[in-house]
Amino acid sequence: MALWSSWKNLAPALLPGGGAAGQPSLSATGPRSLDRAATGQACRVLSVESPEGLPDWGRWLAEIGFLPGEHVSVTSRSVWGGDPMVVRIGQSTFALRRAEAACIRVEPA
Repeated sequence: MALWSSWKNLAPALLPGGGAAGQPSLSATGPRSLDRAATGQACRVLSVESPEGLPDWGRWLAEIGFLPGEHVSVTSRSVWGGDPMVVRIGQSTFALRRAEAACIRVEPA
């Protein structure tokens, strides 16, 4: 029975969009963080915000290309919980942890 409970919690991460249960995918209603964007959806970066206590994350994300106005998409996610995720920005592809992707605010392109 415990195995079924674990599978029920993981199953949404295996579906198109890759979000975990209770995590809405990016919609036309407005900006969201990149970790909530649907797999394959074209987005545009609005801003990058460092989490409290980790000010270097914002600078690091900007250094690798996550700048306002850049086009970005999530190309795939790990089967086990969607972490890490593969993100394409410009001509570059990166693996980001969900916590890093959560720092990036995007809107549908």
